[in-house]
Amino acid sequence: MRFLFLILLIIGIASAWSPEDYEIFKLNDKVRQVLGQEVTFYQWFNLTKGPKSTPVEIKKAYRKLSRASHPDKVKVKAKRKKAEEKYAMLSSVYNILRDASRKERYDYFLDKGFPKWKGTGYLYSKFRPGLVLTVFVVYILVSVLHYFALKINRKQSFKRIVEYKNQLKNQAWNGSIVPPSDGSDRRLMNEMNNTTFVVKNNGDVYVEDDEGLHLIDEHEINVNPTFKDTLIFKVPAKLYNFTFGKVFTPINTEVAYEKPHSKAEEEDQVDPVKKKKNKGKKMELPNGKVVYSRKK
Repeated sequence: MRFLFLILLIIGIASAWSPEDYEIFKLNDKVRQVLGQEVTFYQWFNLTKGPKSTPVEIKKAYRKLSRASHPDKVKVKAKRKKAEEKYAMLSSVYNILRDASRKERYDYFLDKGFPKWKGTGYLYSKFRPGLVLTVFVVYILVSVLHYFALKINRKQSFKRIVEYKNQLKNQAWNGSIVPPSDGSDRRLMNEMNNTTFVVKNNGDVYVEDDEGLHLIDEHEINVNPTFKDTLIFKVPAKLYNFTFGKVFTPINTEVAYEKPHSKAEEEDQVDPVKKKKNKGKKMELPNGKVVYSRKK
């Protein structure tokens, strides 16, 4: 996404440049190549006022420089060709500086920075963002990437839990997708660390420990992150709560998530005598998988 954003930015900027802009870019590159990387049109003309030079001053400077660097004054034939090229370049620079609109464009790029030739075109932003803007743009990009990464990771975790439950049910029901007709529960033991799983007849899977049964529920994972889950909210909210939030009303950072009802919860709603389920907690299974469980 970041690469696509940069491509669109470059295309938008490049399309906004006029033929006159390209003429200025090429001439500027040529002047710096011949006279030095830091030489400007005004420095070449000895115009100490720079962009504030008047048309009369520009014309006077051109005539003086033109007389001094005329190719006819070069006696060595081998050097005359370079003198002619430089003289032609001098005339091109003067044509830009004496034209108000093109001079304005040159002054703009002189102040903001010139683009650089990248082999296929001049690729460069017309303005240089400051540190604050750069940090802000990077922060937004990172936040967007964080959101999509969070969404992908949660979906993968949800899928892993579903697949693991299906494996346990398949093992408990002897390879069948249909629960046993006797309606009894099936218990599975992991002998490596003495972890016991209980597969209910309705398809719910539990982990059993000293505290009782804990439902393995993939729906404890919110696969659709909210705005409060993203860095673009978390970082400013935590900074505020750490500073101003100690004096004023802090920002609520809790994420409200109403998960779908599981089969066990639907049964609880039918039978009001059953106890309310505890809030889900994260557990690591013997094979290294992380699941979310809830005490029965």
